[in-house]
Amino acid sequence: MKNLADYLKKLKFLFLAAVIFGLSFPALAQTPADELRLTTSPLPINLKVAPGSSISTAIKIKNDGNQTENLKISVMKFKADPVTGATILADRAAGDSYFDWVTFSDPTFSIDPGEWKTVTATFSVPSTAAFDYYYAIVFFRADQTVKPGDRQTVLNGGTATMVLLTADAPGAVKQLQLDQFTVNKNIFEFLPATFDVKLQNTGNVHVIPQGNIFISKDGQKDVATLDVNSSLGSILPDSPRTYSVDWADGFPVYVPKIVNGSQVDDAKGNLIQELKWDWANASKLRWGKYTAKLLMVYDDGTRDVPMEGTVTFWVIPWRLLGGGLIVLIFVLIGLKSTLYNWYKKISLFFAKDKVK
Repeated sequence: MKNLADYLKKLKFLFLAAVIFGLSFPALAQTPADELRLTTSPLPINLKVAPGSSISTAIKIKNDGNQTENLKISVMKFKADPVTGATILADRAAGDSYFDWVTFSDPTFSIDPGEWKTVTATFSVPSTAAFDYYYAIVFFRADQTVKPGDRQTVLNGGTATMVLLTADAPGAVKQLQLDQFTVNKNIFEFLPATFDVKLQNTGNVHVIPQGNIFISKDGQKDVATLDVNSSLGSILPDSPRTYSVDWADGFPVYVPKIVNGSQVDDAKGNLIQELKWDWANASKLRWGKYTAKLLMVYDDGTRDVPMEGTVTFWVIPWRLLGGGLIVLIFVLIGLKSTLYNWYKKISLFFAKDKVK
């Protein structure tokens, strides 16, 4: 029982982390050979349907294990924490009639090792439906006992696909606001620089923002363009979402220290970084003042609404500049000495010539 509880805690953490960063749940990497290993696609699924009609979507499941699996499907729900934006999972509660809207072509099925299986999920939406409904479609072993109200048991050894269903009804409000656009430092010696884009969904349906960060130097042409939310993650109503983007295209650049294939942390659990000197990128030595301009857009149902922000920062490779200055000083000293010796030789030559 203790081992089972440990597995449940680990799997719940993995599930929540996957949902937070893209509202999806990829295959779980599990080491024991007899544990369930699945891949689901696509991740996540966004559906839009008119109230009083139905819509279907295909979900693909792959058995990444080494034995035939007998699987069944369960439905859960999720929402976003209003403070952190983290996804909160829950079982069906009283009044959650939308659980009854979904049916599956294969509620139970067998799948061989390496095989892909396609299951069709159909959502029959009543005319009274409005706005958003959030499903977590969970696949787990058919012989697994699921206790009422125990969502951790459902997640044990399973994987899930997130479905965001929108009933297109009057009164839907798609609205985002840009709370913050920041960079993690004002002055860098070397890259990477990390940009945080914090958005808040103030509407009543989920929204998928997209955009770029354009980095320029001294007001000249862009030296880099970074994608923001390239995975098309959604922001749920009344919740925040922070997208972190790294600019690491420089020379040299800090990278995580790897020992025996694993990242190394210090005594406090912080990631240890080391400089990577890739001389093929020597032309990408970054120095000077840079400006990062953010341009994000989202569809409010009638048009693309822009959101903009700007931050500035400096890259000053002081050790390289200091080393270069020292070299320059020695070169100047050597040049001065050489010129002085030449001057003495020339002066001596002309002096001898006058004597003659």
